Amino acid sequence: MQITLVAILFIALLGFIIYKINNRFALKELIILISIIVVSVLALVMLLRNEEEKVPQLFKTKYEQNRKVTISKMSYERLNNKYITSKTEFVYNFDFIISKDNKELVCEVKNVIIKKIEDEYIFENFNTMDENCQEK
Repeated sequence: MQITLVAILFIALLGFIIYKINNRFALKELIILISIIVVSVLALVMLLRNEEEKVPQLFKTKYEQNRKVTISKMSYERLNNKYITSKTEFVYNFDFIISKDNKELVCEVKNVIIKKIEDEYIFENFNTMDENCQEK
């Protein structure tokens, strides 16, 4: 979010300089300025959303490979915002539906700790996580 504010301030400064040079601010420049702001904000939102969904997808893949089941639906909650503010350690709660032995089970896993080292994510307590499953 800080990057967005800096970018908007930079673009506003650029617009002010253009205004001072031309002594006017035509409709064409205004449209260009607004479109640059909109495109940059949309790009940042998409980038942040993609980064946010990366860890749950990694959990889903790892869970399916280790447990040999398929997750049909999944929701998650990132707890970092409540407890820790860290760029390298994430804490998640996952709720998901799996099919096992011709039954649908609703499972929950709490406090999954994930560490980020450069571009790799490591599940710290994956093998010891407490998994609670109930029939749907």
